[in-house]
Amino acid sequence: MKCRAYSLILTLVPVFGIAAQSQESPSDVAAQPTLLRISVGSNVESSNVILVPPATSQQIDLKRSKDTSASDRVELKDWLKQQAGKLAFSGPRARPWHIVITYDQFDEDGDNVHSGVFEEFWFADDKFKRVYKADDFNQVAYATRDGLYQAGDKRLPNSNQLLVRSAVVAPYDYQFDFEQTRGHRLSRSFSGHTLTCIAAEGNMGLSDPNQFCFEPGTDILRYTRGDYWHQVTYNEFAPFEGIAVARQIDVTDGGKPFLKLHVDKLELIPRTDEALTKPGPDAVGPLTGRVTGVRLKTIKLPNPEYPPALRHQHFVVILEIVVGKDGHVLTANAVSGPPEAYKSAEAAVKNWVFVPYLILGKPVEVEQKVQLQNN
Repeated sequence: MKCRAYSLILTLVPVFGIAAQSQESPSDVAAQPTLLRISVGSNVESSNVILVPPATSQQIDLKRSKDTSASDRVELKDWLKQQAGKLAFSGPRARPWHIVITYDQFDEDGDNVHSGVFEEFWFADDKFKRVYKADDFNQVAYATRDGLYQAGDKRLPNSNQLLVRSAVVAPYDYQFDFEQTRGHRLSRSFSGHTLTCIAAEGNMGLSDPNQFCFEPGTDILRYTRGDYWHQVTYNEFAPFEGIAVARQIDVTDGGKPFLKLHVDKLELIPRTDEALTKPGPDAVGPLTGRVTGVRLKTIKLPNPEYPPALRHQHFVVILEIVVGKDGHVLTANAVSGPPEAYKSAEAAVKNWVFVPYLILGKPVEVEQKVQLQNN
């Protein structure tokens, strides 16, 4: 999905605005310094806006050295776990919280195609209530010790709906192929403002690798270059439980607006509110068995070796696959495309590997369709 580039003006950082219940007040947090607004785009002339070039293409430097100085190397798996542990939204140090996020989604022409509200009451990673209210998806999900229950729409949230949550409370929930990917520290300058970044890239040097960028000398996440052409900027910060939380998050796809998120409320709640996680009378569950309609994160995607007669042709092969609990493909059946390409496509896809899909920490099988394009 592609859409139009946009930009925003300078906004000062509010010291307050994310509330906490008096029963369990958050740790004191010093007011953060004024941070210039970061925006993905190219059409704003203002010294008060840090402009990040839109990701519309990517170059691979085949001659780039694979060596990174020891001081700049990063063990990505450990680093991501460490960063996630600094957040106040999950893990042993987290206290119960409640969040409300409003959002708008845009199409490739820049039109607002979906709007909604996401709300969560969190008590533990396996004990929460999540509410989705939108024109295209309405559901209440209850996590209990017995499993996940759903009321309303029975399908699982799609990748865009999941991104509304993860961009705010789980920005480091990202999986890499750690055997093929290395991480390193670097500095990036946008509009004269320097950010400190952790970049993740494979054996070939990429002009714009996946990365996380921070306000220098802090753990304040300002920018990520993530899946596909997604770029995320974080602005308008307020303190909550010892961390700075962005209230305005903008996601672009190919440099064009894709999602605009706003944190309307973030507060601590008393443990006695845990009764909210009890499934309502119309809830169905616990959810078990094979699921569909989810987006898997990839680890390895070997390409097909098509017959010589097909290699210079343009075509698409669509396959129905089942991914096992371990992330390996159990079955792959081609259903459309040139029949002479079926065997090669199926053989390649059977060697694909995905990050296991988890529901409340437990892996499940996933059924979905995938397509291979030969261009």
